[in-house]
Amino acid sequence: MKILYIPFYICYYIQWFFNNLIAKTQENIMLKFTKTDSASELEGTWTDYDDGNGGVLKLLIARSDGNPHYESTLTRLMAPYRKKMERGKTIENSVAKRVITQVLAKEILLNWDHTVLLDDEGQEVKYSEDNAVELLTNDNDLRDFVAEYSGDQSNFLKKQK
Repeated sequence: MKILYIPFYICYYIQWFFNNLIAKTQENIMLKFTKTDSASELEGTWTDYDDGNGGVLKLLIARSDGNPHYESTLTRLMAPYRKKMERGKTIENSVAKRVITQVLAKEILLNWDHTVLLDDEGQEVKYSEDNAVELLTNDNDLRDFVAEYSGDQSNFLKKQK
């Protein structure tokens, strides 16, 4: 009978590996039980957007992940390009950007504090889907902020009592 000799550092590594595997599994299990507020996912939560020039805009943003309105609008707007993508071809970046901007404006960016947003003549810009499309089209940083915020589950968690 041969005795298997395993060096200490290999035993240590194996133990470390399994401990981390267990820890990662426990983290994943904990994430599955995170409760989001389904109403705020669809109706949105208010957040502040700092434009980097000292201006802060209050935005009402809905969640994109699992949002049936977002998914159906995205599916509808991408329908003309579906056959092209199924053939393995890509759509132009400008088309993808336009579609995403339209979907964000219609289903994700739901409102803003219009007393802060002013046009070139100093007039308040009230929220409308058309104004949202124009704003998101002309401000890439804002569009990216809205997309990132809407995809972050932590922005839509249930409030602890």
